[in-house]
Amino acid sequence: LGVGIYLSWTLGNGVLELRLAYRRIDEARQILAMEQSRGEELKRKWVEIQTPEYLEKVARNDLNMQKEGETVVVMGRTLELKNSRTQEQEDVDEPNWQKWLNLLR
Repeated sequence: LGVGIYLSWTLGNGVLELRLAYRRIDEARQILAMEQSRGEELKRKWVEIQTPEYLEKVARNDLNMQKEGETVVVMGRTLELKNSRTQEQEDVDEPNWQKWLNLLR
């Protein structure tokens, strides 16, 4: 009887450990799949940033560089208030869609 109880207990522990091991394997597979997907995305990005078009875009936009003979024109954007009301008053008085419409005019 004691041997039967011992074998049942040992078998139960073995099954539990096996389930935990399978769960860890499944989690590891999910992590691997996510990392492989991330790796593929990084490879695509790497190929993209190696193109001459991307390098030129970065040089022009981020580094403010230009080709010989070109003139760079920087245009600023200014917003004027239509009237002398404060911003808090506008927030209370006008609905959000109206504020957007006024901004885009």
